Amino acid sequence: MPTKAFFVDMLTRDIELERSILDLVDNSIDGAKRLRPGTPLNFKGLFVNIKVSASQFEISDNCGGFEIVTARDYAFRFGRPKSAKSTPFSLGQFGVGMKRALFKFGRQFEVSSATASEEWSVNVDVDEWEKSEDWHFDFATANTGLSVPKAERGTRIVVTRIREEVASKFSSERFETVLLDALRTHQRQFIASGLEVALNGRHLTAVDLNLMVGADLAPAVEEFYDEPPGKKKLYTKIVCGVGDSKPAEAGWYVVCNGRVVLAADRSETTGWGRVSEQPAEIPKYHNQFACFRGVIYFDCEDAGRLPWNTTKDGISADSPVWRTAFEAMVTNARAVINFLNELDREIDQHGKDGPLQRAVSQATRTAVDTLTTQSPLKTPDPTKRPPPKRTQISYSKRTDQIELLMEVLEVNSAKAVGEKTFDMIYRDQKGK
Repeated sequence: MPTKAFFVDMLTRDIELERSILDLVDNSIDGAKRLRPGTPLNFKGLFVNIKVSASQFEISDNCGGFEIVTARDYAFRFGRPKSAKSTPFSLGQFGVGMKRALFKFGRQFEVSSATASEEWSVNVDVDEWEKSEDWHFDFATANTGLSVPKAERGTRIVVTRIREEVASKFSSERFETVLLDALRTHQRQFIASGLEVALNGRHLTAVDLNLMVGADLAPAVEEFYDEPPGKKKLYTKIVCGVGDSKPAEAGWYVVCNGRVVLAADRSETTGWGRVSEQPAEIPKYHNQFACFRGVIYFDCEDAGRLPWNTTKDGISADSPVWRTAFEAMVTNARAVINFLNELDREIDQHGKDGPLQRAVSQATRTAVDTLTTQSPLKTPDPTKRPPPKRTQISYSKRTDQIELLMEVLEVNSAKAVGEKTFDMIYRDQKGK
């Protein structure tokens, strides 16, 4: 058997503090999904409150709580037993998120929860727990047969005796800003569905994720299903198109059961600059592609089929689900990149009067979650460009000077002198 101290150290080492907190919010969202199943999501009136400081971490919700049997057989076990009852389309999957967060934050924690008919609590001194050979956690209270008011049904976690390295971060304004942005980005779909999330009293709004839609411009939308024998159906949808020119927001967004796993990803993981023999290979990212937006949704009742890693901050590249989706992602991304390259050339040659630029400027920002009609990328015909604007140039010079240049340039009119000297200077400057 491993020592508890070694196990706890390994369990907490490879996850950032922000991700640990996101894991706890995921548990609250799973509670909200149990409380209000079905689609579309409606979490109005439900909340998750988070408080962080150098001395204490606290998270509380009113998302229905969970039963004593769930706490005993799953929540406080290391890993998810196969027999554990799961929430359809859940975010918790691997059975390590809550424990990992508690151990990472501090050396004392209390977890309490209440459902309509039960309430329980667990209070753990980690130092004392590590000294014991028993790996179980004992209930401090466990009561059944109750009638708990709706307002009191939920879960509360308090961690004290905060680790020194964690305390310095929890007291940092920068950490609070980073955590706030992470919550707004990665839980955007649930916040947009009415879930109230607050961090140290600051109420969060969801990050907007929009694509341009107009008469001559619309994103690609592709969806497909995977349903092997004996397994739950997995639904995949790709939406890929043009957004606002914002480099920080450009890239791929990977969403699993509503949870954003990768945001604005521009790495080889999502195909950027990846060495491949595929004809649809896409280049390394640079700011010419600042308008690129791609979103891929994976939804499955069985969260074990989703292609995420245990910390939910990356993709399991060996997942057959991901490999299938990846090819479609690259193909759709290539179409958008071709359009952006053509748009760049049009602006260089014709300014902002070409049909591609007009299509972008006249399009409407549309929430990506609302785009459901399957179609390839729609773009205007680049050959239907107006002729370049022309401007008349008129000036006068001494006749003998013009006659000299006519002879040198081998032309027979003053107009030809003006045109040829303009072309010479223009070619020289354009070359530079």
